[in-house]
Amino acid sequence: MKKWKFVLAAGIMIFSCMGCGSEGAGNAATSADASANAEQTENGPTESEAEEKNDDYDDLESKGENGETAAFAEEIQTAVSHRDMEALADLCIYPVAVNGEVIEDKDAFLALGEDVIFTAERCAVIAAVDVSALEETMAGVIMGDATPNIIFKSVDGALGITGIN
Repeated sequence: MKKWKFVLAAGIMIFSCMGCGSEGAGNAATSADASANAEQTENGPTESEAEEKNDDYDDLESKGENGETAAFAEEIQTAVSHRDMEALADLCIYPVAVNGEVIEDKDAFLALGEDVIFTAERCAVIAAVDVSALEETMAGVIMGDATPNIIFKSVDGALGITGIN
């Protein structure tokens, strides 16, 4: 059962990144990541990796029950509505995936600029999210029904953005 959950989570992550990458080197990195994920799926995760993912999911689920997930989603909505790069950067867990590209740290995130992060479509999608209806998945909480979206999850006990597509 754990293996199927991992396969499903990997599939969701790959699917959510499809079509959102930029042209050029970013797509090469995405392809390499997808190949690595496919290879790992075939070999299966190690027991410790599977347990760590389950612990993060259990932690995310408990944060949802405590209202922390909705509160964090509201923080994201506020940062996006104010087009506040600094606030959004502080909500990220690095490295963070942005449009299929891996961003290693806060300085690199801030260097992307508002035009890359705060597109009109992404701002509208995030503003429309009903934070009281968010659901936890193995991939995390996905704000937005399709692309564009923002994905966050619990990593080492703290909520943080892990993907902006």
